[in-house]
Amino acid sequence: MLLSITTSLLIITSVTTTIASHSNSGNYVKRENDPQLLRLPLIRNPYSTDLLEAARRKHGKVLNKRADTFTTKLYNDQGSQYLVQVGIGTPPQNFTVTLDTGSADLWVPSSQCPKSECPYGGFKESASSTFQGNGDDFGIQYGIGSVNGTYVKDTVTVAGASVPDQQFGLAETTEDILTTPTSASGSSSSGGDETKPNNQTSVAANGILGLGYPQLTAATTQGEEAYNPFVFNLVEKNVIQDPVFSVYMNSADQSGWAGEIIFGGVDKSKFSGELAYLPVAQLTTQQQPLGNFDGSQGDGSSANGQQEGQGYYYWMVYGQGVSVQGPSGNTQDFNLESTGAFILDTGTTLTYMPTKMAIQIATAVAGENGFQLDRQSGVLIVDCSVASSNAQVQLKMSQSSDPSSEPVILSVPTSELVIPLDGDTPESSSACMFGIAPLGSSGGGLGSNMFLVGDSMLRSAYLVFDMGQNRVGIAAANGVAGSVNGSGATSDSENFSDSSSIINSVNSIGLWIAACISLFTMNCLLT
Repeated sequence: MLLSITTSLLIITSVTTTIASHSNSGNYVKRENDPQLLRLPLIRNPYSTDLLEAARRKHGKVLNKRADTFTTKLYNDQGSQYLVQVGIGTPPQNFTVTLDTGSADLWVPSSQCPKSECPYGGFKESASSTFQGNGDDFGIQYGIGSVNGTYVKDTVTVAGASVPDQQFGLAETTEDILTTPTSASGSSSSGGDETKPNNQTSVAANGILGLGYPQLTAATTQGEEAYNPFVFNLVEKNVIQDPVFSVYMNSADQSGWAGEIIFGGVDKSKFSGELAYLPVAQLTTQQQPLGNFDGSQGDGSSANGQQEGQGYYYWMVYGQGVSVQGPSGNTQDFNLESTGAFILDTGTTLTYMPTKMAIQIATAVAGENGFQLDRQSGVLIVDCSVASSNAQVQLKMSQSSDPSSEPVILSVPTSELVIPLDGDTPESSSACMFGIAPLGSSGGGLGSNMFLVGDSMLRSAYLVFDMGQNRVGIAAANGVAGSVNGSGATSDSENFSDSSSIINSVNSIGLWIAACISLFTMNCLLT
């Protein structure tokens, strides 16, 4: 898995964006004990990781990455990544893997992977009665290393719901991916031995669960046919009736199994206000790099009304600017000249913006002398006292490729954006990292109006990813400071870790998928 400060972004060498068409059908309410509700926990590990050192190791490197409801919890790894447990094979071999909306492949280590490269053990093919090998190559090049192996098929199980014949990657070799501990808690039976040697109550992330579109799978970059990732097969095989999944991360200071992901529905108890829906921006294969994204292209249609290669690549919405509401109530707007793109990536720790804007925002929040650039990592070190400021950073998102007079606004207070480096809280730390980082002189492969929105800002939102209508719904997450369209959330995060609730499932109008992959970590500042 990607460690600490990571991006799970796709490098696409020839794409520009177009707009998706969407219809809004009504919602219906379903009880959470419905047998097709998948509810899984997200986990956060109290094990302390050196976020700054991890950023320094990655600096300057480019990553070429890639029925009803069921629920489980997510593990919060110091706010640096969110982990979930999956079972693979018959009987299931359990793995704790990183939840990643910026890639599409599920992969875990193979039993053939050397201990030096896969220290937490691997999947034992011979122990599964349903295992199928197909021999197709699987490989992803990361900024800090790589993973290579083969594609295989087996039964994949989450929260008691199983998808037979699910394709996934078995890593036979890795480089600098699993050797540095990435924290996770939980148990592992018959699969990976993820217990850390220095902390017997914890386990390490031992793979990735990608939640992107089928064409985001690494297979498409290797001349192989795209396949349905796990989350899309939940719909295809009628494990869930409604093609949505929703993510609640909880506050960064809530360690352990504090968050939650639901496949097939929405938990109204986890957010306040109404869900605001935004269309997923499409990409179109052209002779232009991703960095030339231009929201002003309208629907991207050619004279015959259709451009070759048009489709959905990953979870990306239209952005029109960023604002900072200062401590004294003054507002500074940083609007884009043309509509940009906000990529929503749970596999990324920080939020990455064009360098000039990131510096402007840090200045507006902390003052000219309140931060400095760490040239080794490309991240911004901020005065820890900034966490007590009542300033807010706002993302302004449009419902189309044209700027909106009434954009959807996600407001995140600076208390959520100041990350302690040598203590449990900003108040007890002498050094803190800002949750917004500059993309760097190369832009990390992104253009001047491309943004990578990571966990530092996504935590404040309850996220609904609608595969049927190709849209993303956001609302203010309960237990985490922040608001959406002025509607704030309730503050007691402990009340939302294990709540039972009524599930609101979004209707489907079909599955439409497309596009290209590989997973990538940001090429940060001053290479």
